[in-house]
Amino acid sequence: MSKNITALIMLGKSGTSKSEVLVHNARRKSAIHTVKKLTRIDNVKNIIVAVPKEEKAIWGEDAYFKNVSENVNWEIDPANRPFHFGNRISEIALKHNLKHVLYIGGGSMPLLKLEVLEEIVDKIMKSRGKYALTNNFHSSDWLGITDGSALPMLTKFLPRDNMLGWVLQNKGGFTVEALPPSAGTQLDIDTPTDLVAMRWHPDTPADMRSFLTKYLPHEPLIRWQEAAHKLNTPGSHVALIGRVSPYLWQMMQTNLEVWTRVFSEERGMTSSGRWGGGTVQSLLGHYIDILGANVLFDKLDEMVNVGFIDSRVYMAHIGVWPTNADRYASDLLQIREIKNDKLREFTQAALECHSPMILGAYGCVSGGLYSLVETIKTKSTGQSING
Repeated sequence: MSKNITALIMLGKSGTSKSEVLVHNARRKSAIHTVKKLTRIDNVKNIIVAVPKEEKAIWGEDAYFKNVSENVNWEIDPANRPFHFGNRISEIALKHNLKHVLYIGGGSMPLLKLEVLEEIVDKIMKSRGKYALTNNFHSSDWLGITDGSALPMLTKFLPRDNMLGWVLQNKGGFTVEALPPSAGTQLDIDTPTDLVAMRWHPDTPADMRSFLTKYLPHEPLIRWQEAAHKLNTPGSHVALIGRVSPYLWQMMQTNLEVWTRVFSEERGMTSSGRWGGGTVQSLLGHYIDILGANVLFDKLDEMVNVGFIDSRVYMAHIGVWPTNADRYASDLLQIREIKNDKLREFTQAALECHSPMILGAYGCVSGGLYSLVETIKTKSTGQSING
């Protein structure tokens, strides 16, 4: 049994739009906080941070990171070829002869408590055979594995990290376990909506909260507050649309006195490769194709008091995948910034609803909602969610 574990944190490049830079800067803050937590765990003997060259320089200027920088080994991503997750993690695994390793996406642990991270490390170290532990089997944001030498054999199946759990079990013969869902295990900084979800959560680090307070636009925060009020009102009707898990529905029913309409479709579309293959079909999307986004949202307005919509399923359905800038602008309800016509119409229709409609990626019906419900259940909710 290995006596230690290697932590590998990966963070890529930022986009150029204002919203992309906002999300990326938050991911970096999250990654630095994760490094800080890892340095407090005795059995983590090696911390590797894999980033582009320009990113390393920015980390070096961060006052918070300087306190832990001596614990980090750097891997600089090659600048002369397109990034491919499977290729990159396999190169690092081979170079460092990684066995027990905990892969961490840069923004994947912003709310994860130190004691939970210690339990993750302990379980990976003590496990035998081909075993992996992740936050989400269908869409992995972090994953621990007992044998990193298996990764190079699975490279071609791993264009993105989301596939890790699925591929290790279905292609690599691993037993893959997922931790129970919570805001700590599920919230991954992937879109602006994830940042809004963190704004009032009690486990958000103080400097991250200050960052979000300073830089998040006003409109999505107001919508989030309205959504929180609806969820906290007994008898409210709530719509959950997209890659909704049964665990989320159960959590909502257990913690809130609301009536829930759930339409779940295309779960696992990324990890199974359907997203990249252009085979995603959305019943919601077909409805919009026939009747228009305005009709859909008019009906939702009649039926529910608040809606949480994983809009990426619809985006995959329409065939032309919008840019990061367009997707993020949609999440932030910034209509004028969206160049994709169908996505702009979709977002405009959601914005015109009297009932607040929250748009986002998978996190909108996963980590973001866990975060919101946990915030509501906190004793100081009334002050924190409105202040």
